[in-house]
Amino acid sequence: MSVPFRGVVTGVLQPRRRRPALILDGGARGAGEACVSLAELLRAPVVTTANGKGTVPESHPLSVGAALHSPAVREWLEERDVVPAVGTELAESDFWCPPTAVGAILVRADIDPAQMYCGRPAYIALVGDAEQALEGLLTALVGHVTTGEGTGTGFSARSLRERRDAPTARRDARWVPYLAAVRRVLDQDAVVTGDSAMCCYYGALPHLPVDPPGRYLHPTGFGTLGYALPAAIGARAALPGRQVVALSGDGGFRFTVQELATAVHLGQPLPVVVFDNGGYGEIRDEMAARGDTPAAVGLPNPDLPALARAYGCRGCRATTPEELAGALREALDHPGPTVVVVPEEGHRP
Repeated sequence: MSVPFRGVVTGVLQPRRRRPALILDGGARGAGEACVSLAELLRAPVVTTANGKGTVPESHPLSVGAALHSPAVREWLEERDVVPAVGTELAESDFWCPPTAVGAILVRADIDPAQMYCGRPAYIALVGDAEQALEGLLTALVGHVTTGEGTGTGFSARSLRERRDAPTARRDARWVPYLAAVRRVLDQDAVVTGDSAMCCYYGALPHLPVDPPGRYLHPTGFGTLGYALPAAIGARAALPGRQVVALSGDGGFRFTVQELATAVHLGQPLPVVVFDNGGYGEIRDEMAARGDTPAAVGLPNPDLPALARAYGCRGCRATTPEELAGALREALDHPGPTVVVVPEEGHRP
């Protein structure tokens, strides 16, 4: 691996290549510390996919967050000179669109050699375990590297987050205060499972920061409705000593609501937060944007807290962020699942 490493060192050392970035996916999960070290050495902002969320601390000043799908971030990546991409397919499911350019020199580190030339081909290929590859790369770079954009890079990452959020600030405002309340209540190592719901892919992915050892589990790829609840049950069974919270929309929740019976049988604290927008909000908005009359996207929901109680769970509503924070605290102390329904503006019962 010495030849590829020398190539990386040469590429980074060349004076014109001082605009690096780092892309992380789920394959980098076990190499978080090495990723942070590499980012700090290069002063490179870190962008993750949905699966890579929380691989490095999202509170770190170099973190742009789970933002590979952001048009502003993709445009910025096209201008980078050197981009190490770790444990990622760089697939359409990561970009949320056909894959785009990610820098002049793409350095791919992956355990699967077939990934090196799929989608965006690697200029330099590092085949192997992510942690070992990055530790070798760091050894080659330390003492030889000219850092990136200097003291301004931390500000660059911060301003890039602002560029990421500006176009969607009005849309996302409905979820941000509630997600801030969730973050205040949860332990750092809590596991959050998301659904294929607007409150998750527009809300929690960019606006619910996760630092290791916390985890955010997202149904990347097929966009499976109903993922959050069974995933949370699995996480709760695997990690009985850690907090686990499921986030869902009313449409996705009803795909797997029967799994509440399994959660009751488990007998462990499990808050299930359901943002209720009265149907399939994403499809409804797309229809309206096309000028169509929305059809077959409104759900005549049952009383969801009552339905939860029928399964043997606790059930309640939270109409403010403060009410949600209080309901979460109670749910995390209750020996069983609690369904907390958050009616979204315009869809309150």
